[in-house]
Amino acid sequence: MTTQDQAALVASSQGDEHMHHKSSGPQVGKLAVGSLLLACFLANADESFVLTTGSDVASALNASSSAAWLITGYNLGYILALPLYGQICDLTGPTRAILVALTLYGSGCLMTGVSQSIHWAVAGRVISGFGGAGMNELVSVILNEIHSFDRVAMLRSYVTTVSIIGITCGAPLGAFLTSWIGWQWAFLIHIPFAMISLTVISLSLSPTKPSPFVTPKLSYGSIDNCKAPENTPRKSFDIVGLILLFISVICFLALVQLTQAENIERKSILLTICAAAFVGCTTAFCLNETRWAQDPMIHFSLLSPNKFGLIYSAQVLLGIAQFSMAPILGDYWVSSRGLSASEGAMCWIPGTIGFASGSLVTGKLIQKTRKCVRWTIVGLVITITSFTLILVRWTIFEPQFWEILYSFPGWFGMGMLLSSQFAALSAARPEQNAATSVTTYYFAQQVGLMTGITTAKALLMKEMRRGLNVTLKDQPGRAKLIDQIMGHRQLAGLVPSSLAEPVRLVIQKSYYVSPVTSLVSLLLAFFIVLKQRDVKTF
Repeated sequence: MTTQDQAALVASSQGDEHMHHKSSGPQVGKLAVGSLLLACFLANADESFVLTTGSDVASALNASSSAAWLITGYNLGYILALPLYGQICDLTGPTRAILVALTLYGSGCLMTGVSQSIHWAVAGRVISGFGGAGMNELVSVILNEIHSFDRVAMLRSYVTTVSIIGITCGAPLGAFLTSWIGWQWAFLIHIPFAMISLTVISLSLSPTKPSPFVTPKLSYGSIDNCKAPENTPRKSFDIVGLILLFISVICFLALVQLTQAENIERKSILLTICAAAFVGCTTAFCLNETRWAQDPMIHFSLLSPNKFGLIYSAQVLLGIAQFSMAPILGDYWVSSRGLSASEGAMCWIPGTIGFASGSLVTGKLIQKTRKCVRWTIVGLVITITSFTLILVRWTIFEPQFWEILYSFPGWFGMGMLLSSQFAALSAARPEQNAATSVTTYYFAQQVGLMTGITTAKALLMKEMRRGLNVTLKDQPGRAKLIDQIMGHRQLAGLVPSSLAEPVRLVIQKSYYVSPVTSLVSLLLAFFIVLKQRDVKTF
């Protein structure tokens, strides 16, 4: 399930009666709906687009150690922008809001595509994330407004399918485009599609403001249109919480990057400052959300194990597990097995198919059995088995190319996990703070995603550098040679032939970091899931 479809399920538990009385309203053409789905595809594909191209972009910009920032930049902008779109919808309506989102997305792609430094590239990714959040979340909102109730359910199934295709195809698509037209054009090619969507939406949909009798409330993909008196006060925006959250995330990412740097003792002061800022801002954020904010972004009462704390904790761990494995699917085969970038992209295909299949199959199973937790446990067992097999076969032995198929069951299980855990949240049917409960759910998911990508990449680079220092200890110009090896995914022509095989083995064995980090997170998630209470979904 996707954020649009899933959030609507939770919202419907409190808004079904109102939705049945909604007027059918004007029906728009297929072209407008297609443009909305195109925007949804672009936003979802960009979440995984840089997983296979981040190393190439960072290497081209002479900043190989900053590849993780390219990957997390989009998600950082995404998570910070989500609360803003509720305010934008209040002021302008969802149609104008999605036009703003498409403009931001295209601007971010342009900035990344023409950038000559890693800093501009990361800034472009953050801006794209700001736009992608609106593109992804406002589609369901607009469909709810422009179509009658009997068509919305069918259109949401289209949104679900498009979103799954976007998420799972983003990584291999990024690798293919980069090897075909270069990394700059791989980003710039997004712009005309975003502009087509923007043009069609602006011409097809009326950009009217919300009715004064309706108070839209956006939360990760849903707006609850509820009757309210004209004098109902507008909710205040937690700007202090957003600023504190932004600083906390930046300090955390900086800490991870600093810990993998060479000569870390020389950066002890900067490390101390970042650690202190992270602890201070995180503490201030928690205090603000619990005591001072009138309308907090996160209701900490929801974090209780008796409510949704177990589900949120599992989401953080599952996000870490999923994206800790990201570096091994494509980069492993390019760096240690000598495949080209386009051939490395093919290694994502089994996982792509597995993830989509697992999500769809689990939806049918839950619909049939009306149980959630049991399928989470099944998904965990499948994923742990698959990732253990990858750890043993890929990093200890010499795998054959057909062994890329080991990733299929792992991502099939991961698709089961994500679908079943949201179904568990939906089955709990929160009577109060329904919108915030979904917001917090996806906030936890994004925290896990950013933590997994950044931490696994940092640990992998550190382990590679350590192994290369030992293997090349007698080699003249060792430091420069190691930097060259770390900055390129392919070894051909970088090292003397006598050292090529030892260096390759060091790189291959270093990739154990990814499945080990993922397995630790999955085992912790397993114990948390065992404590969850299985609730019937209907």
